[in-house]
Amino acid sequence: MPMRVFRIVLAALTGVFLASLAQAQTYRHYTCRNGASFELALFPDTKATFLQLDGKSIRLPRFVSVTGTRYRKDGVTVWIRGNRATLRRAGKRTECTAQ
Repeated sequence: MPMRVFRIVLAALTGVFLASLAQAQTYRHYTCRNGASFELALFPDTKATFLQLDGKSIRLPRFVSVTGTRYRKDGVTVWIRGNRATLRRAGKRTECTAQ
């Protein structure tokens, strides 16, 4: 009987731990002026964000910026300032708003 109780307690603690991990991340959906849209997954413990754009997922490292949070890699840059973001790719820039 004690082993059964241990398993139940372990399962409950695992569920609480996984739920707290899920709440630690932030997902944002952005719609841009040029008709593009993208998703960002922000994790507070990492120095990167995960960008979902054009059916691809890209990990963008964070760079220090005085005027906002900036993530960039391989010609893709996302610059976040509150509920607004600027997406730059292929040399083109567009303004976006969180939905």
